[in-house]
Amino acid sequence: MKKMPAIIAVFLITVMTSSAFSATMDSKVRSVPAPTAELVFKKPKEGLPQVVKHLTANASSNSAKVKAMHDWICDNIAYDTDMYFSGRVSKQDYESVLKKKKGVCSGYASLMNEMCRLAGIESIGIHGYSKGFGYRGKLDKTDHEWNAVNLGNKWQLIDVCWDAGYVDYKTFVKRYSTEWLYRTPEQFIYSHLPEKNEYQYLKEIKTKEQFVQDPYIAGAFFDYGLALGKVAPNYSNEIEGETMFDFKLNKTGVSVISDLYERDEKNALVQNAIWTDRIGNKVTVNVDVPNEKQHRVYLYARNRGEVKNPQQFYIPEFEQKILPQAQQLVAQKKVTQTEYDFLEAAYFKVQENGRYYLAEDLFAYPRNNAVTKILKMLNENTGNFEHVFYFDIKTANGYKGFGDGVVKYPTTYTSYNETSNTHVISPIAGILPRGSTQRFEVESQDFTGIGIVIDGSIVPFAKNGNKFELETEIPADIDTLSVYGSRNGKNYTGLWFYQVE
Repeated sequence: MKKMPAIIAVFLITVMTSSAFSATMDSKVRSVPAPTAELVFKKPKEGLPQVVKHLTANASSNSAKVKAMHDWICDNIAYDTDMYFSGRVSKQDYESVLKKKKGVCSGYASLMNEMCRLAGIESIGIHGYSKGFGYRGKLDKTDHEWNAVNLGNKWQLIDVCWDAGYVDYKTFVKRYSTEWLYRTPEQFIYSHLPEKNEYQYLKEIKTKEQFVQDPYIAGAFFDYGLALGKVAPNYSNEIEGETMFDFKLNKTGVSVISDLYERDEKNALVQNAIWTDRIGNKVTVNVDVPNEKQHRVYLYARNRGEVKNPQQFYIPEFEQKILPQAQQLVAQKKVTQTEYDFLEAAYFKVQENGRYYLAEDLFAYPRNNAVTKILKMLNENTGNFEHVFYFDIKTANGYKGFGDGVVKYPTTYTSYNETSNTHVISPIAGILPRGSTQRFEVESQDFTGIGIVIDGSIVPFAKNGNKFELETEIPADIDTLSVYGSRNGKNYTGLWFYQVE
């Protein structure tokens, strides 16, 4: 299991398309005949062979059969949070899991093994360690189980549990993924370490010490075309001031951002403590910490233009903002009552968590389209980023941090986060002194023009190749100074801004 900050607090899995298949669920999982669909949960020994036969009929390959069975498990089995948090694990054989429609990781693996056996495909369960929920940078005992299936005389790795959904506090939230379906051993090893070395399926075996030292890398990291750069972080890092890490990005149309969070029970976001930019296929992350507490750096990515509705809202936000504004749209006849009803039904409330969660149904096309339509009209974010990488960071002995309440770096707008090749040389500071003379330097292939706004007018930077430069005095009568970019020399959009004090 995994942990994430802020709006997505505690993850069992992250969600993203794997290189083998798209994140589209096989339609066969919802076309199982009703008598069979009912029988399998009452009498698993009788019903499961029928389910497997239906799912694998006319499949083009064994890998397609496994994908269909993987999808059926994700759609029908919930993570048993009561069992997990009680610390008392009951039977996790496939029959017990089906009868409860719930299981923990070993239950998911048991069910996958049995379905593969019925389909004539060799599958095994692998016990080991994971950088999931509760992982604190050391290995005490095995805490996870996943599968390896033999396809074409090659073992393929699968974690159905992590592909089924996520847990926020003690609530399981269904969210389908193929992120951990057929992930390569070289990619899997950053998050899963088998108890027995033979199940690593690697030419060079990774030791426990190496596994602990390496950062957490999600499967989605590789799907976005990301790779570790020359200056890669470990899982735990100590710094003596501003530190830079870099990554390679070998895929177009991908945006990458990062955040810094305190590692405590509140998991609070530290504003303006991290700076990310792009130089061609190189992503650089500059980070510092404000104090001597433990912190965690998260890297996120998304495909530009891809729609991903918010997974959750805080209760006051949903009840006092989203729903009332959506009702106004109905009154204005901009959306129908049916579309509003779809939005209201799409999220379920968990009072003790203080949140509404998206009740995922990938086949509810009218509902999903209505949710996207309304949220876009309300200017809510429907282009959410995926968590793909994290590492811990803290001060080294003698360094106290840059100071609580200090604005270390500028604040970015969405347009800057969507850039492909823009690098800020200077100033990379959160605050500019009033009346000071500053030299602005930016390298960019994303824009034909860069400028700042002073007295209501754009003051353009001088352009020299891909470099934009401007030396100017910061006015004494402003509180913020924004940098804008233009792709046509006429229309400008905000990229980042500095506070002026």
